[in-house]
Amino acid sequence: MKTAAIIPAYNEEKSIGNVLDVVANHPLVGEVVVVDDGSADSTSIIAKEHNASRVIILNENVGKGKALDIGVQNTEAEVILFLDADLVGFKQIHVTNLIKPVIEGECEMTVGAIDRSKLSPTLNRELSRIESPFSGMRAIKRSVWDMVPDEYKNKFYIETAITYLAKKKKIKVKPLVLAGVTHIIKEKKMGFWKGHWARWKMHLNIVWASVLLRTKRVKRYGFSH
Repeated sequence: MKTAAIIPAYNEEKSIGNVLDVVANHPLVGEVVVVDDGSADSTSIIAKEHNASRVIILNENVGKGKALDIGVQNTEAEVILFLDADLVGFKQIHVTNLIKPVIEGECEMTVGAIDRSKLSPTLNRELSRIESPFSGMRAIKRSVWDMVPDEYKNKFYIETAITYLAKKKKIKVKPLVLAGVTHIIKEKKMGFWKGHWARWKMHLNIVWASVLLRTKRVKRYGFSH
């Protein structure tokens, strides 16, 4: 079963090389597609240097959902691994844990949550449960991705839409905590105020997607309430 990793990246020159060093050499990953979403730094150059199979450079920032979809449309893989470009502590075992259950038919999608065990085991479990629906780290059958309406392959709507679809269509999902994995927060990458505003925009996208998915508009896609 052919697999591909899709990594959307916007100004991630400091971290994307480390993520690619892990995934580009993994035996379960057939190809790695990086979608440079209008970066103003050296993201695309570093992606090429770290053995991405294909680097798609967008002239403007189109948002995460569209960047992911562009990546999917540029591969024929049957299993897609979505990864964030700012992961820290990411290892090959995490790639295996995400992809293998989908390839072997244990589930149709895995969802990886970052590790917050340093806070407390209980808090780690609860935060993972809350954050998993919006995680950017997941392996998914292409057939499931193709079920998602195009209008939700946009901005930060996409993870909310996939989670909603999985619940309504009774798609089997395996949640995972990726031990030792964290990510670089927006405030550190972009500066406090700009990063804080970017975080709030992301949360607003998630809330708005949830509202849209629960209105009558989704009935034409066969979702029931």
